[in-house]
Amino acid sequence: MSVARLTVTAVEDKRAFLALMLASWGSHSMMIDLTVYDCAELDLLGIAGKDGVFMAYASWTMRGDVALLCALHSVVPGQGAAIQLLEAVKAAARARGAVRLKAMLTNDNMPGLGFYQKCGFRFSRLHIEAIDNFRSVVPTIVRTGYMDIPIHDAIELEIAL
Repeated sequence: MSVARLTVTAVEDKRAFLALMLASWGSHSMMIDLTVYDCAELDLLGIAGKDGVFMAYASWTMRGDVALLCALHSVVPGQGAAIQLLEAVKAAARARGAVRLKAMLTNDNMPGLGFYQKCGFRFSRLHIEAIDNFRSVVPTIVRTGYMDIPIHDAIELEIAL
């Protein structure tokens, strides 16, 4: 499937995305820059396949002149949808006056760390035990992630727009 022929659209019905968040992370609340955001209340972009089913989502918001990428999730990896969505978020954020885009990943997310760095993001902060502390607010957050790595910390990355 060629992602170049697919279109990024605003997603109004967020039910499938929220179910995906619950299944993947145990919550659709996400933390970025040590602030908790409910993805149900944020802007959501998506790319649907020819069958109309979404193959990737990007949930984001603005805080001042900084755009915050709360979730970038590819249901069908390897098709380029995440890169296309990231570019769409960057363009939308610039249009709203953003000068930087931040993303926050958990310490286990090795594929994500590689992806964001290949896309030009740089490390900006390390939040030791941030996810452990976040569990006091959202106790359903998963405790182990990629390759069964225990999830404790948050790594913040950013890119100038």
